[in-house]
Amino acid sequence: MNVLKSVLEGKLPLSRELAEFIYQCTECANCTEVCHETHNENIILNTSKWIDHYKVWDALRKDLVEAGFAPLDRHRDLVDYMNNDAMKNPYGEDFAKKFEWASDFSNIKDKGDLVFFAGCTMPLRQQDTLKNMMNILIAAGMEMALSKDEWCCGSIGARIGEYKSVNELMKHNLDLFKNMGAKTVFTACAGCYRTLKKDYPELLGEELPFEVKHITEVLIELLNNNKIPFKPEEGEKLKVTYHDPCHLGRHMDLYEIPREVIAKIPGVELIEMKRNRKHAWCCGAGGGVKSQFPDLAKDISKERIREAVESGADILTTSCPFCIGNFRDAYEEIEPEIKEKIRVIDVIDFIASKLK
Repeated sequence: MNVLKSVLEGKLPLSRELAEFIYQCTECANCTEVCHETHNENIILNTSKWIDHYKVWDALRKDLVEAGFAPLDRHRDLVDYMNNDAMKNPYGEDFAKKFEWASDFSNIKDKGDLVFFAGCTMPLRQQDTLKNMMNILIAAGMEMALSKDEWCCGSIGARIGEYKSVNELMKHNLDLFKNMGAKTVFTACAGCYRTLKKDYPELLGEELPFEVKHITEVLIELLNNNKIPFKPEEGEKLKVTYHDPCHLGRHMDLYEIPREVIAKIPGVELIEMKRNRKHAWCCGAGGGVKSQFPDLAKDISKERIREAVESGADILTTSCPFCIGNFRDAYEEIEPEIKEKIRVIDVIDFIASKLK
């Protein structure tokens, strides 16, 4: 906050050097939670009572972009890829490749009340998890619609303060959902969820004409109605700990539903890490850190994996492809004795492994 105060007071000019520092923040929003822990009514601090630290940090990133000191090199590549008509994703992959995973599933329709927004990370980097999601939905007798014309949601652009590209992507996707007849749009990506449910209405200045859900909200409805057929419980219970993705937890207050999903999986004992829910340690991938500062991102993730081991868990699970991707990269480099004690798995893959 002192950095931001110095910028506002004109004591610290905007610069490329400042941008290199600012973009090492994952925008996890933990600073807001920590500062807002001042609950004593006799203590009034401007920073703890009225300031949303994340929004202030986001505004500074916008200023750096407008002043020409950002995006940083790798971030510029991501934005260029998103704006490229042959790609429309931040990975620089051919547009059509995003939909290859869906070719074998007959329960995917072109239009319908329930629309799945696949995003970019899972279709291009974690296709097996999406296929497992479809196997779960098939087992539950559920159909959905998917468009092969969806573009990136724009989360990457929004997180680095490059909102010009976000507006075009948003308009395209909203027109798409409207033409598909969507009443509910769900996604398995925490970043897409936050962008669709929070950023889009804020940028539009009005509510969306459909409901936005995360995959865990869909799964808990199916589980509560006994729609997902599990194999019989065998052997000792697995101790499972859940990592709260920042885009689900602190950004969107979605803490309990993912835990309810895990608790309903047969043969599972849900345990908590010492830092959980609004105090959860970030995985390290957000805010553009993973792309521009990959070593920093992995170091942050390694700390979280060690914390999971300290909890006594056999499995570390989460519900965000960015978190999973960074955990897996960190896991490959972490000490062998840590690897022996824990596995990292997406909650979708974990459920699919338990299907009949």
